[in-house]
Amino acid sequence: MGFNPSHRLDGIEISIIRKINALAKPSTINLGIGQLPYRAPGPLIQAGIKALEKGVIQYTTNAGNAELRQLIAEEHPRLYERGVNPEDVIITTGVEEALSIVFAASLNPGDEVLIPEIYFSVYDPLARFYGATPRTYKLDETFSLDLEDIESKINPRTKIIVINSPANPTGKILRQDELSNLAEIILSHRDLYAVSDEVYSHLYFGEEKPQSIARYSGRVIITDGISKRSSATGLRIGWTIAPQEVTRELIKVHQYMVTCASSISQAAAIPVLRGECLESEEKYRRSLKENRDSAIQLLSEIPDMDLVSPEGAFYCFPNISRFGDSMDVSLKLLNECDVLTIPGIAFGEKGKHHIRLSYAVGKEKLCEGITRMQKVLQ
Repeated sequence: MGFNPSHRLDGIEISIIRKINALAKPSTINLGIGQLPYRAPGPLIQAGIKALEKGVIQYTTNAGNAELRQLIAEEHPRLYERGVNPEDVIITTGVEEALSIVFAASLNPGDEVLIPEIYFSVYDPLARFYGATPRTYKLDETFSLDLEDIESKINPRTKIIVINSPANPTGKILRQDELSNLAEIILSHRDLYAVSDEVYSHLYFGEEKPQSIARYSGRVIITDGISKRSSATGLRIGWTIAPQEVTRELIKVHQYMVTCASSISQAAAIPVLRGECLESEEKYRRSLKENRDSAIQLLSEIPDMDLVSPEGAFYCFPNISRFGDSMDVSLKLLNECDVLTIPGIAFGEKGKHHIRLSYAVGKEKLCEGITRMQKVLQ
């Protein structure tokens, strides 16, 4: 007798990102991985070791380590000028679990979720898992929000509008006016919430940290974590910040999904939120900015390739439409010069004319990889 999977999985496959990365060989220059290549900060590592040595391997409360939640609550208003209580915070098993519990607690069959037309690959399938319909809203040629299009697509079934800043895969940081105007639109519709994915918020290249839409509205659910800022993707520590009436519902899903995040990982995250890893975070940003600038320069030397300069995260998302569609170009680069990139179609139909390159690799490897690309594409 064969296994009969749930209809929730109809049309859902393993992401193209994972499929392409599985094609990498030991010799491949991999520009497709979404994680920092640096050693995690010393205080984080030592806190994890101490927790293990002390035998801190029991459950935490469902919502998470009390000290860690307090520190997240204290960091939030310093950055976004809006007070937060520890009771507003749930520690999750990475940001993807944070998004999952938000979607599970918010959506019913027939509801709609608005996501950007170029989006991180989990938004669409998560909406479908819980019976909702994902609909995309337009971005302009610089990947800014098309607010008129967003407003035109809101209807009584719309429950969530998802934003991601800095964005994966574009590196776009949303401006203050975009966020404040979107907040006004949300507040004009009863029961509508913004879900703001801010996991890259500490990876930016301007003078000021990216703003959060939470500065302009209380009807916001933030998802964030330490994975990107602290080069610690494997710890799987994320969190939600939401009004208490929302958090009360999120905790129910979180409990039955994972009980709690890893106690060791939560202990390791505490120095990050105490500010003990700021020196490392600044070093990571400097290195990424240098890599970004090198990538932009080298990509600009490829004729007929257009690029909007990324402002944060660690991705370039050049337009390669004059060379073919994204899957063909990515496979051509992998097969002919052993450089792995992610086809833009992995991020929605509107990404099909782009490829994603991660510049979160060693600078020498980055430059060699793009130089190889130049030879193939020229």
